Amino acid sequence: MDIFKKATVPLITLLGLVVVWVGLYIYYESSEIEINPLADSYVSQLQKTFDLDELEEVNRRTKEHFPVLPEVFFTLVGRD
Repeated sequence: MDIFKKATVPLITLLGLVVVWVGLYIYYESSEIEINPLADSYVSQLQKTFDLDELEEVNRRTKEHFPVLPEVFFTLVGRD
């Protein structure tokens, strides 16, 4: 009888977890997911070429305006 008293709370908790799990599974299986027909426009390239001059401009502005350079940041936080 002592084992039954000790196991009651974990078994009820487990039963509740299983009920929630099955309920969520049924809910997600019954819900329909629609893919946006314009999804291709979200994953297409903005430009066909990579602009190295723009990248150099971003690097220059980073070095001028950031208090800590990105290369130094990881050494300051202790990551290699």
